[in-house]
Amino acid sequence: MKLTRIAGVSLAVLLGTTVLTSAQTITVAMSPPSVETNRYWNTPGDFNLGPAMQGLVGHDPVTGMYDNSGLAESWSHNDDFTEWTFTLHEGAEFHFGYGPVTAADVVHSHTLHTGEDSTLIGVAQLKDVAVEALDERTVKFTLPRPQIDFLFAHGGRGSLVIYSKAQYDAEGLEGYDTRPAGTGEFQFVARNIGQGLTFERVENHWSGRDAEVERLVLRFIGEPATALATLLSREADMAVLPRELQPDAINAGFEAIGSSNAANQTAMLFNGTFLTEGDDKLDPTLPWLDIRIREAINRAIDREAVIDVLYDGRASILPVFGMDPRHEGYREDLAEMFEEYYGYDPERAMALMAEAGYPQDFENPVIPILSSNLAGNPEFPTMAELMQVFLDEVGFQTEIVELDWAGLGALRRAREARLFHPMRNMPVKPSAVGIGNYYASSGRPNVNYEDPVIEELNTLYAASTDPQEREELAGRIFQQAFEQYAVAPLASLSAEIMVNPETVAGWTFPGVTSAGISHFNLIEPQ
Repeated sequence: MKLTRIAGVSLAVLLGTTVLTSAQTITVAMSPPSVETNRYWNTPGDFNLGPAMQGLVGHDPVTGMYDNSGLAESWSHNDDFTEWTFTLHEGAEFHFGYGPVTAADVVHSHTLHTGEDSTLIGVAQLKDVAVEALDERTVKFTLPRPQIDFLFAHGGRGSLVIYSKAQYDAEGLEGYDTRPAGTGEFQFVARNIGQGLTFERVENHWSGRDAEVERLVLRFIGEPATALATLLSREADMAVLPRELQPDAINAGFEAIGSSNAANQTAMLFNGTFLTEGDDKLDPTLPWLDIRIREAINRAIDREAVIDVLYDGRASILPVFGMDPRHEGYREDLAEMFEEYYGYDPERAMALMAEAGYPQDFENPVIPILSSNLAGNPEFPTMAELMQVFLDEVGFQTEIVELDWAGLGALRRAREARLFHPMRNMPVKPSAVGIGNYYASSGRPNVNYEDPVIEELNTLYAASTDPQEREELAGRIFQQAFEQYAVAPLASLSAEIMVNPETVAGWTFPGVTSAGISHFNLIEPQ
């Protein structure tokens, strides 16, 4: 077995005791999750129990690299990455007296997360995986195929949160619904549906590090203007706001804190573009099945305007959705060709539409654009409105379809989300995960695009453990997605939160979760 290097600072530093500066309540105004539940496996991944619940793997708050601040103190893998073994921290404990964290809790949690009722988008990484408790503190995952990026399934945007088996045995799922026993520096106090969550600090936390805030309130507010008003009235100490509203907060004396790494890629997806032969979910009336329509839509989008309006200019144009310089397959040449292939060109868009015979030759020429709210992306409704403006200007027929994110998730799982809709890659996923989520049948049922070229390449990519070969294959997949206009990529940006400097001195978070913010234990009160 080969020991995997644990990036970041040493365990002594990670778990070192800190001196509390003050005790107070900090309230964070944020978008509500798509589903309000304490059962992580019944969400699409926008979990809000992060302050209380943990996975096996943590992240360094500055670099975002995997570290052992989660429940596992170390891990290793075999040579072909089909077996991963985790050793749990000695002394890690569940809240409310439910005892130590053991390998049996990991096995139990895996069963919950991979059950038939699971709606987690990324759970495919854990399907068909055998999980075995080797002893009280050691658990082994045996995978049906190599997974070099398997740690992603256990980190900040992973697919496995560890629940107490002892609580389940004593109280059943109702215990989780009422008061889930987590292991984080905060413990659950209450969930008020439609309003938010309350947590309190765990004194003498098993890690040796206590949170600096005594009480933490996550207040759910769906309307960005209301979140801004809540911040300005100082009913909240922090607020996740669209960048278009941030200047109002800054002018009133509030400050922006950003994630220490790029946290988010945004795009519009042509969902239902299933181009593999014989796909029974293919709707032949979708206008964007014609590559000329996909290119025309991309040419109609003024991305500089999108960045100015949605992100106050603090973002960069994204060349390929899912491709990132930190991960396998990054192609600088695709970034350099972006203007040639995707540059804003309304005349080119209209010429392509005419060449395709739009709208007269299309059975259903209407482009349905989804408007929806998603935690961590308060800009999505405005994004949908901008898309309608751009497409209408070149002559597309459009309609806005309002649907909550859970409803979209249900349609995607049924492979019936025949919508042009916002999507985010948050946090920025390893290439293999991103490709599976967006471009290949391995991500079914939630994938939005499939074609035979990527299917062949992805089969080779998934089986390869050679770094050079994987780099080449991932790059070719991104090239195919780029040349086929598989999606409409928009922007790459950090996660930001507005704070009241009178009550919040600072906060360091790496942008590794689906809400962007994390490491609540590191909030520094004034």
